[in-house]
Amino acid sequence: MTSPIELLYKFDQYLTYQLQQHSFTANLLIHPTSKFITEILVIIVIGLISYESIYWTGIYLGLWEYHAKDIFTEVPIHCAHLSVRMNIISQQDKNKLLEYYQLKQLSKYNPLYWNKLNLLSEEIFKLNKFIKYYYEFSPEDFEMNKEPEFGSTIEHLRTKTLNLFRESDLYKEYHCHDLTIRNVLVFNNKNDEVRQDQDLNYLSKCNIETGNVIDCVIVI
Repeated sequence: MTSPIELLYKFDQYLTYQLQQHSFTANLLIHPTSKFITEILVIIVIGLISYESIYWTGIYLGLWEYHAKDIFTEVPIHCAHLSVRMNIISQQDKNKLLEYYQLKQLSKYNPLYWNKLNLLSEEIFKLNKFIKYYYEFSPEDFEMNKEPEFGSTIEHLRTKTLNLFRESDLYKEYHCHDLTIRNVLVFNNKNDEVRQDQDLNYLSKCNIETGNVIDCVIVI
């Protein structure tokens, strides 16, 4: 069994050999003191790179959290404007709607889902094409919020969409009465539904960012 001293000696030989391959680093090995300092610095650099690589990889994979997350909190940039595609479905097609957005997300990576996605779209949506609205959020849309620096809330987005729908001819055409913001389903830029219990949360915290194109579906 190789002892720690033998391993250290082999490592020293290997490191010395590598440093001697370049004229700049070879000059650092002429004097024993400079050689010792150089090797210590190289070991520290290798250790730091290894530590940072493992540390941030673990954070990315969700194995552990950033140690100073409570001190240096990240403030997302509030959503300044976005495009909203609106369509209508009936109450009984609500479960199929979730299947539609699962397929939509999968179709980003696999074109084989496109045909099934189009067929399901024809089956559940009342409108052949989504109606597209462009929203711009001014201070009046979020200055009343508890934390206005985060921008508008999901509740505000639902309300804005419902009001636009009520002003359209579709509201009368489909005899949509007694609708509330609960009838407005919001899907973020990851095609995930934003739950009703997130209404007081901010767009920027629910994967809805400036310039996104998202869907709002009215359930009648």
